[in-house]
Amino acid sequence: MFRLSLVLFVLPAASLAAQPRVVAYDDPLPYGQSPVDYLGDATADPVARLDARLASGKTTLRVVPRRGYLDSVLGCLDVPVSSQLLVYSKTAVNQRLVTPKTPRAIYFNDEVSVAWVPGTAELELMAFDPLKGAMFYVLQQPDGAAGARPRFHRKSSCLACHIGRTTLSVPGGIIRSFLVELTGKPLEGYSRVSGTTPIANRWGGWYVTGRLGRVTHMGNLVNREENRRHRREASFRASLDRLDSLVDLTGYPAPHSDVVAHLVLDHRLHGQNLISRVTYEHRLGRRSDAEDRLLRYLLLVGSPRWATPVSGTSDFSRWFQRQGPRTADGRSLRQLDLAGRLFRYSLSHLVYSPQLAAMPAAPRGRLGRRLQAVLTGRPAGGLEKLLTPGQRADLRDILVETREDLPPEWRMSAKP
Repeated sequence: MFRLSLVLFVLPAASLAAQPRVVAYDDPLPYGQSPVDYLGDATADPVARLDARLASGKTTLRVVPRRGYLDSVLGCLDVPVSSQLLVYSKTAVNQRLVTPKTPRAIYFNDEVSVAWVPGTAELELMAFDPLKGAMFYVLQQPDGAAGARPRFHRKSSCLACHIGRTTLSVPGGIIRSFLVELTGKPLEGYSRVSGTTPIANRWGGWYVTGRLGRVTHMGNLVNREENRRHRREASFRASLDRLDSLVDLTGYPAPHSDVVAHLVLDHRLHGQNLISRVTYEHRLGRRSDAEDRLLRYLLLVGSPRWATPVSGTSDFSRWFQRQGPRTADGRSLRQLDLAGRLFRYSLSHLVYSPQLAAMPAAPRGRLGRRLQAVLTGRPAGGLEKLLTPGQRADLRDILVETREDLPPEWRMSAKP
């Protein structure tokens, strides 16, 4: 008993010195300091890799009239045109150019987002570095100078908006939802949209195309009178196959702003911000409940459901479901439901993300062990009660067959 008491007396002092500082999950973090060194030159994201190919002459960008380098950049970064989303609220850097008649177009895949608006002098890009999170770049559009070689440039001024409580105080992506007046000036709405935001509160200041049945949202409203009508008649302009009556999209790469792409981007960006938050906290000696929030988000806790089927107007759904690993019989975490929820299976495809794979071993291991407990029905803070035995079996099967795509701690055994 004496020896045990002595050990208990000695250990706390040593362990307290190593304890992380307790913070709230969106408290500010010293992201510019070592070991994160966010502003340092070293990056490992798709835009940095493309820039290196441009610098070496291994890759060149072609010019398309009216759109400059946009089409070529999308092709080089494997970003599908079907992901096009159109935002007309003046909530971004190109406020002078963006209006309901000239919306800003955003294109994305798992790691990159590209923004363009007609008449812009530069493309804006956000790419996720596995350890640093969201990195921001611009690419000057062609000016006609002979022999000019385009190059991407980091733009730290983007952090004025892209780091704060909206992004969990890490460099990250933002989706907002604001009703607007005729010019696109925001009036009222929501500063943070995620995969758990009720659909009725989403997409203010955005165009939305698709068949949504009785699902309602704040999109496609371009002036105060239409905002008032929406309050009286929530389904006003909720389902639009085309945008011809609202905006002339001649010159844009595509004519849509697909609802399925909206749903996927809403889910993805907040999830990536959460992964960055957990990584930053560990590396900077902080600790909040971000790990628990991330695990719940990956398990799609709080994701909205709807009563009638939803479908898009582009090839985005097919493109999205073709990506990523799948089982021999075709099952995948990217399979969509759309009849009553976004995903067919109750685990996010973000478990395969390079960000999660690069997360420090300690938090990645804790999350992986809790996930294994959930999927085997063992105590996991109540999360194990969220899934039926059949749902757990489906997820175990998928993770077992796609284990090489997962971080080691997240790989499932064939037996529960």
